[in-house]
Amino acid sequence: MESVAVLPEGGLDAAGRIIDVAEGKGVRLRLIGGLAFKLLCPSANSEKFRRENKDIDLMGKREDVRAIVKIMETLGYKPREIFNKLNMGQRLIYYDMLNMRRVDLFLDEFIMCHKFNFKESLLAGMRTLPITQLVMTKLQVVEMTDKEFLDLEAAFNDFDVASGGKGIRGDEISELCAKDWGMYTTFRKSLHALCERIAATDGEGSPGAQRVRLLIRMMDERPKTLGWKMRARVGERTRWYELPDTDGDAVFG
Repeated sequence: MESVAVLPEGGLDAAGRIIDVAEGKGVRLRLIGGLAFKLLCPSANSEKFRRENKDIDLMGKREDVRAIVKIMETLGYKPREIFNKLNMGQRLIYYDMLNMRRVDLFLDEFIMCHKFNFKESLLAGMRTLPITQLVMTKLQVVEMTDKEFLDLEAAFNDFDVASGGKGIRGDEISELCAKDWGMYTTFRKSLHALCERIAATDGEGSPGAQRVRLLIRMMDERPKTLGWKMRARVGERTRWYELPDTDGDAVFG
């Protein structure tokens, strides 16, 4: 394939170009991370919740890995050679040298503090993962930073929490957490911290705070599995999450 020079463009434009080129090759890629919230949540573009979105994060399918490699090379992105060889079936990293931007591609699974299989969430007609899955990628962060809080605040400001529908699927999150005590524990801690933050700025009765409390209640009330109950007996004496490697950016530092 003939390589095409990377263009001097914004993150959303660059991400859209990758997604469109991939779609034309029969490969489905979907945005995650801050750019996904910016695209899906109107509030994420407001002054209150706006944050810098330097890099591009995408989900794809493991079965498409060879096609993805060719697409990224054709678009002029520089591969992180050793990392990509070691993680070919799980994750790929590329660099846009012109715009000083990193592109992270997760394949099938999103693995950070907790592991999620999002292969079936790469839906047709969308440019991002659904809002429910995007929220999960932020709630699973054990050491949350301002960027996680801002993305979540925008999401809970814009979307209702419900069973089914197009909002944040409380039933789906609750079912997942009812099987995994570790995930439940991390999510619950994240949600309580988020609720305190929203209440401090917008008030206890604000829509965002109410939606967060509703999700906590749905998680608490969902019947738990035997495996969940057994792990709960051990509690926090044993670590229930992973701490992702701060892989140190090989190019930009």
